[in-house]
Amino acid sequence: MTGTMTLRDELLGASTALPGYSLVLPSGWHEFPADATAERHLTGLATARLREQHRPDLDAQLRALTGRAFAGLRASSAVAVYLQTEAWADELVLPLSITASVRTAPGGGSLDDIVSELIRTRGASALHGDRRFVRWESDSKVAVGAATVGQHTVAYLTPFPEPGRRRALQFTAVATHPIDDPDESWRPVVERMSELADAVVSTFEWHRR
Repeated sequence: MTGTMTLRDELLGASTALPGYSLVLPSGWHEFPADATAERHLTGLATARLREQHRPDLDAQLRALTGRAFAGLRASSAVAVYLQTEAWADELVLPLSITASVRTAPGGGSLDDIVSELIRTRGASALHGDRRFVRWESDSKVAVGAATVGQHTVAYLTPFPEPGRRRALQFTAVATHPIDDPDESWRPVVERMSELADAVVSTFEWHRR
């Protein structure tokens, strides 16, 4: 993995209360703000890739799906999106995304109750022994045009470096996979993508003030 992402000021402005942080990303991955400019840029990249693959028929579906995804990101207080935009060997681009969002305890209280609930109901635990994060997984299905795909989600929560434990940064990694495969041959690939997300999040560091 190479490259350190440092776009905090550009994402949220110099007056933001969000502390700076860094992640080390795999080659071919980049950080984007969760805004309309990034949406247009990423949609353009995907459109070009579909054109190269002679699949312009999927472009309208992709634009609708991307618009819905970015609307959801903005509604969930997302501050950054991490995606692979440059293919690896054999033109491999992983169907994996990681987003960062701010989570605030309701009523101005502590996040401890939320963490306890995650442990009780979601089986959340420390990220492979790294107690800076609680980590949990879930599975769901989502419609993509006329088709339906599966989503495996891994989420990570770490408190801000400030008194009170009222706010936290949440990373959410989503890997998509087919659901019409009775042998679940996709499962080892999804497991590897989850391991990659774990590795990326484990490089997280708050910037020293």
